[in-house]
Amino acid sequence: MKINEYENRRLKLIADEIKGNKILDIGYASIPNSYISDCYLTGYDLEFSKQKISNYNETIQGDVKLIKKKLKNRNFDTIICGELIEHLENPYHLLRDLHHLLKKDGRLIISTPNPFGFPVFIFELFRNKKYYYNKSHKYYFLPRWVNRLLEDTGYRICNLIPVGFWLPYKPIPVCPKSFSYQIIYISEKKDEIKISK
Repeated sequence: MKINEYENRRLKLIADEIKGNKILDIGYASIPNSYISDCYLTGYDLEFSKQKISNYNETIQGDVKLIKKKLKNRNFDTIICGELIEHLENPYHLLRDLHHLLKKDGRLIISTPNPFGFPVFIFELFRNKKYYYNKSHKYYFLPRWVNRLLEDTGYRICNLIPVGFWLPYKPIPVCPKSFSYQIIYISEKKDEIKISK
């Protein structure tokens, strides 16, 4: 798969935000992050990557529904969920499971499409289902509601990083966070998790 300039920018921004030596990259297989280095990098995905990846020290095949059980007794300094939560029917369940795998003061990095981002917002206005209506996406998350999702599952948001306006030929990196096509959410583990009744 050829990675476009926009995806490259997103991967680099994520790599710049990791902390610690033990890193877990969930959903890495379709676009492995070649910018992550100088750490022990574990990739976890439903399928193994078809691309040659030299910077991943270990790759594990598995369903995210079973990640807590599959990675039992392991802890990570940083966990990355790039372009993943929008594909899940229950992202709350995954984020609570990841809380157990993250070290104290560990970092969770999520990137996900933004429904206010350009050009998604235009297609939404006209209810056009031809583009930006991917069948594998279960949700699009507004930034305030990603904040709620993270707070309710035991995290504190530290920063939001816009990837930029998405254009077919060249991304425009400078844009307000609210209008970026993809947003990167940097959060840290809190001690408590809210459990819904």
